[in-house]
Amino acid sequence: MPPQVSVIIPTYNRGPYIAEAIRSAQAQAYANVEIIVADDGSTDETAEIAAGFGDAITCVHLPHSGQPAVTRNRGLEKASGELIAFLDSDDQFLPNKLTLQVAALAEHPEAGCVYSNGHFFRDDPAQSSGYVLDGMPTPSGEILGALLRGNFLVPSVVLVRRTCLEAVGLFDEDPALFVAEDYELWLRVATHVPVIYAPGTVAAIRRHGESISRDVAALRGCALLALAKLEGNRPDLRLSYATAFNEGYARNHGAIALAHLQHWQITRGLSHALRALRYSLRTPGLGTKPLLEWARRRRVRGTAAMP
Repeated sequence: MPPQVSVIIPTYNRGPYIAEAIRSAQAQAYANVEIIVADDGSTDETAEIAAGFGDAITCVHLPHSGQPAVTRNRGLEKASGELIAFLDSDDQFLPNKLTLQVAALAEHPEAGCVYSNGHFFRDDPAQSSGYVLDGMPTPSGEILGALLRGNFLVPSVVLVRRTCLEAVGLFDEDPALFVAEDYELWLRVATHVPVIYAPGTVAAIRRHGESISRDVAALRGCALLALAKLEGNRPDLRLSYATAFNEGYARNHGAIALAHLQHWQITRGLSHALRALRYSLRTPGLGTKPLLEWARRRRVRGTAAMP
């Protein structure tokens, strides 16, 4: 019997999308799958639509918290699979997602987690507007250094072993980490086990105006908190990954500065720009390399990833 995969679908007021998400998990070529929908107190038709799938899925009804970490964790607590997949309720799995990634973990028993690519779409999931990993690194094995420089993982392209989550803990439910709770978890995972890259496109990631990641300044501010938390908990890593930490801080402060300046918030923008410069000057080449890398990524990615 192949290992069971638990697909966790956190949701809140996603009536127009939730059925498509569930059906994409049901349509997997991989057979041994359980689907758990964790509903964060939806006030639209989301709960009724999910209930319409009957015993084919498990529904977890929660009081509204507004925290994705809380919703995912309550779904995880109901999961029985030895492998865990996360599917945001406005995204869709492609049919090969689990077959590809389960095989990759079987081939690499030392790895605790696998990730692949995904494509963005706006209306039709068959029409790609770009790819998650456009312009991004795809390291395999020891990925912590690359991950400190910037997050390149989204939940729907990841498959993780339950034993890995038991070792490092679940999503941090601190509200301050809102929208970066997944990044904070990936950082912990990467300090504990090898993470491998399995080439292939496994998910369709919807971009729309209701996406919780649309506020760039808030998103990058939470990413800074995730970096600071890891540094505080593991000061030994600050020494061995000094350049990666400095580049990560510089890039996030730089992105916040740009977001503020675009909205004519000059004082805030300049404050973060100065902090970005301070961290950049601590890197080899006085920040030239991370600046050029940021410009290259921005050019390659374009606007595909924007909500």
